[in-house]
Amino acid sequence: MFSTIGPNFPTHSSLPIPADLRGDSPIPRRFFLSLTSAFLLRGLLLGGLSLWGLAVWGLAALFWAPPAKAHIVPPEDLHPVVESYRRSAFLLSLQPVPWQQVASEMEAMGEGLAEIDGDTAETFRQQAEQVLPAMLAASGGGDEAVEVPSPQQQRQAARSLFRASTGAVADALTAALEAAGAQLGQPAASAHFETARRLWAAFEHEIRSADEPAYRELGACWLEMSSALGSSGVLGAGVLAPQPEIFRAEAAELTGYLDRSFGDRFAPQARGMLMPLPAHSPTFDAAARVPPRLPPGSQINKQLPRPRQILNMAERGVDERETPLIALGDMAFDSPFVFGEPARSMGISCNTCHNKSITNPDLFIPGLSERPGGLDVSNSFFAPHANNGHFDHLDTPDLRGLRFTAPYGRNGRFESLRDFTRNVIVNEFNGPEPDPTLLDGLVAYMLEFDFLPNPMLRPDGSLAETAPAAARRGEELFHRSFPQMGNRSCATCHVPSDHFLDRRRHDLGSVTGTGPDSRDRALDTPTLLGIVYSPPYFHDGRLPTLEAVVGWFDEHYELNLEPRQRADLTAYLETVGGGTDAYENTVYTLEAELEEFSFFLSTLDFLRARGKAELVATTLETVAFELNAHKWDVQDDSQLPVLDRMVELVDEAAEAHRKGDGEALDARLAEYHRLYEEHREVLR
Repeated sequence: MFSTIGPNFPTHSSLPIPADLRGDSPIPRRFFLSLTSAFLLRGLLLGGLSLWGLAVWGLAALFWAPPAKAHIVPPEDLHPVVESYRRSAFLLSLQPVPWQQVASEMEAMGEGLAEIDGDTAETFRQQAEQVLPAMLAASGGGDEAVEVPSPQQQRQAARSLFRASTGAVADALTAALEAAGAQLGQPAASAHFETARRLWAAFEHEIRSADEPAYRELGACWLEMSSALGSSGVLGAGVLAPQPEIFRAEAAELTGYLDRSFGDRFAPQARGMLMPLPAHSPTFDAAARVPPRLPPGSQINKQLPRPRQILNMAERGVDERETPLIALGDMAFDSPFVFGEPARSMGISCNTCHNKSITNPDLFIPGLSERPGGLDVSNSFFAPHANNGHFDHLDTPDLRGLRFTAPYGRNGRFESLRDFTRNVIVNEFNGPEPDPTLLDGLVAYMLEFDFLPNPMLRPDGSLAETAPAAARRGEELFHRSFPQMGNRSCATCHVPSDHFLDRRRHDLGSVTGTGPDSRDRALDTPTLLGIVYSPPYFHDGRLPTLEAVVGWFDEHYELNLEPRQRADLTAYLETVGGGTDAYENTVYTLEAELEEFSFFLSTLDFLRARGKAELVATTLETVAFELNAHKWDVQDDSQLPVLDRMVELVDEAAEAHRKGDGEALDARLAEYHRLYEEHREVLR
């Protein structure tokens, strides 16, 4: 089972029962503890030192042990059928639907189903074949071009496929339980039961969120079935006979629920994203909020070790606590609460894609990313109202030196950093109209981003004498005019004395465009400073290395460079794009994060004095969220209670603020700062 402790903290357990110990789950913790305690006691009394007894000890350890260290989100351990099902559900919800990817997932799902139940797999394949060929042909994946279906026809096809795949997973789960029940007492029974348990992950999230009473009952069913499997004991001791009647009765209750919910009557709910909601359950809550999820295979973790961030004011010796507007922007850059749903619930912030102001090279979301390091920012998932109706993956740009690199956007569509930032919040991540002071802070903070120091460059952008010989030869090539490029050189656009850019847009031939005569192929000239640390390259990240970039220009413009010239030009780019101390020297981030939270909280007097109540609330909410995320980085686990108390104090301060109790707000924050200073040396 995959359950979530906060938006970014998954844990894995061995049985599909409530496991959210943090209290965010609709299932009360005491219910989970009573179930597990009863389960443990039963195993100890009946199994002793049998495999059964050891198993329940292991189960209890899984549920009661603290989550894994660090705020990194590990990949989910899903059954291949569930992985394809959940990923295809996400893909089918997008506009436009990436039908090629959907077809791959449907094929993988059919193969996985065949290993569980051949009849289910065959039925599913027949249903998929009624829909997919026409969609593939229309999207260019068939043998011949056909008329493109209307958006309504594509939505109908997507719903049809989702309905078929949901029913297939439910049928496969039923088949696995039936096989387990038919072979009780044999090793194969446990294997079939394990398959069924893992298939349950396809529905668990939605049932837990929207049908909590049934989720409780079904959790008990899983426990009873596990107990009724029996045990062969250890060395002849602790043998437990299987209990067929109990197993089949509990299995019938669970499979009956699946049939009522996801059988012939199942119809996808109109909620934007396709989800297996049990609408026909008598206890289904149609108004329940189902937290959004990214598809399996997504990667939104920030890289470790962390990139070195250089803030111009900090390099001058200024404490961020003395610059409240910049500190406010720092908070907003790290805050998911600046954005709207679904990014907010997922903990996605500006820092997710632009980790410590540069790029996140591992960023990837199936259906939204063509390759790691970027995504389609005008998609129907994060901001349906701003979806432009086609897939256009963009590589995440480096934000170092941002004050020098206008215009903004890969095609230079924004002259103003303020306008560009507002567009990201409102039209890329569905956020509310930002407070002007918040925008002021974000812009002020980002304008402090500086380039890495590079001793190989002189102030005018030319190479220093200490630069490698190959790079110096490459510098001559960089300034050479080529007739094939209209007697222009690389330096014509990447002007060394102006941070290696010209602030213009150029059509290099790397963009297809909307038609043979369209003028939408021009792209903004990017700086070359720091590029060693921001692969891949080009606006869509299609080229993995700087060597590949040189090769593209050589081939596209027929420059006829010799191999050594290519190598020299690559060496030049690597020298210009380098820098010193590009990464922090530790993977432990808690100490630096706690100091940053102090910067965030230092803005409160500034905000309260200006009557910015909403920004005060956002700041407190962000600190609590981030602290709760990073507390798992602490190297000394005995300090976790201190960090938990610090989270509680910020939560209590936020509650006092909501009630308008300024005195209580100040008292809670004073206690927070006292606790932090008292334990500062060990909170690392």
